[in-house]
Amino acid sequence: MITEGVTFHRPIGGHGSRNGDTPTREGDTKVYTFGDIDIRLTPNELGVYTAIHIPNLSRRAMYFSVTVRVTGPHGYGVTMKRSFPSVLPGDSAREAGLLIDKDEAPVPADPVAEIVTFEQTNNG
Repeated sequence: MITEGVTFHRPIGGHGSRNGDTPTREGDTKVYTFGDIDIRLTPNELGVYTAIHIPNLSRRAMYFSVTVRVTGPHGYGVTMKRSFPSVLPGDSAREAGLLIDKDEAPVPADPVAEIVTFEQTNNG
């Protein structure tokens, strides 16, 4: 479980993760689990559909902010930053979107996710 008042600004995950987070597969979707945070990557012809799920397991409303980087071979690299100002106890922060490389690098068949920054603070 992620504790209150947590902030980190170093990559977590990706290839050679220090945390031993090994992604699993659900069909075409690659699922990364970093503690309580799930990141789901599904490549398609346009980009990588990326879904983030962060549960609030505390007894108070929480603020979450996360930056996720999705990479692949041939220069594919896209960053997704999201903030969730007030996630109620027992609820989850969720966001999803299609990540398209602005330099039009080819969409990776096997994308890699890492959490670049994460912040969690008490919001109530």
